[in-house]
Amino acid sequence: MSKWLKVTIIAVSSILALILALIGTVAILNHRGKFEFHKNDANITNSSVTTEEDGIVYKKSKYRLNPDVISFLLIGVDKGELKSDYSIGLNGQADTLLVGAVNTKTKSMSIIPISRETLVDVNHYSTSGEYVGVVNEQICLAYNYGKDIKQCSRNVLLSVSRALYGINISSYITMDLTALEKLSNSVGYIEVAVNEDYYDADSRTRYKAGQTIKVKGKSAVYYIHWRTDDVNANNFRMERQKNFITAFMNKAGNEISTDYSKIITYYNLMQPYVSTNISLSQTTYLATNCMRMNLGDAIEFESIPGETFIKDGYSAFTPDEDALTDIVIRTFYEKIPEKSQ
Repeated sequence: MSKWLKVTIIAVSSILALILALIGTVAILNHRGKFEFHKNDANITNSSVTTEEDGIVYKKSKYRLNPDVISFLLIGVDKGELKSDYSIGLNGQADTLLVGAVNTKTKSMSIIPISRETLVDVNHYSTSGEYVGVVNEQICLAYNYGKDIKQCSRNVLLSVSRALYGINISSYITMDLTALEKLSNSVGYIEVAVNEDYYDADSRTRYKAGQTIKVKGKSAVYYIHWRTDDVNANNFRMERQKNFITAFMNKAGNEISTDYSKIITYYNLMQPYVSTNISLSQTTYLATNCMRMNLGDAIEFESIPGETFIKDGYSAFTPDEDALTDIVIRTFYEKIPEKSQ
């Protein structure tokens, strides 16, 4: 065998070994990532559900947690900048709460917006960080009780899990308003509908309900953050957030599908303004599955019906238990065939 043939064989073998190692690494990360998303899985509990050893019974049918569904919580904080030194009581509030559930089998995503005004048990902590008890109050206040971003975010996770009858959501992405501004500027103008008379403080322009406008940067921030003092103001805002996310994901998804390097661009852009407990393994598993999705078209929003009212001078929301249970079941569970029961 000639010297050059030996060198060629060694080079090709080395490249193949590297490719196989990379494939193996991704496979290991994917497997670990899926496990980490599911390691704290727990069945829901409420008056409509009967818990059994291998699942739950709801409306005379048996269900089990869907192993192909992974979830995370997006927390939007009403601060211009995330910091770790605001201290308890000064951290701000969780203005936007979106539960994302990705079905890795059907390549689809459900988003469950949680009203910031939802009444739920919230853990309280003293200024020294000591647990002092539970108060039933607006869920947005849960972020205010924590000595740093991580503790604040975990406190919100706990309250969101309680609001969804104990379903496991242990992964969070917390972002501030600056992140939205930067990301929106990067994607560029998107068209969104105005569902109420609306004032854009960035352009100092008033719009009438039913109009379609273009937003990016600060105007995008105002669009999803602005609200009036009306008791239903947050419901209108949540509808605008839904409009924005759908339009944004469609545009960003199209860009990513034609240029995967955009993922790195967006990631690097948001890095200074985001805090998350999602590991590398989870990120790999999530990205691997989301890259196969048509992001905008694959998203389905689940609106929670319920009652909005005034409590102690503030707007409050209580969900319809049956309707919310239906949403949780169809999002996180799969029906057990009768022959398998």
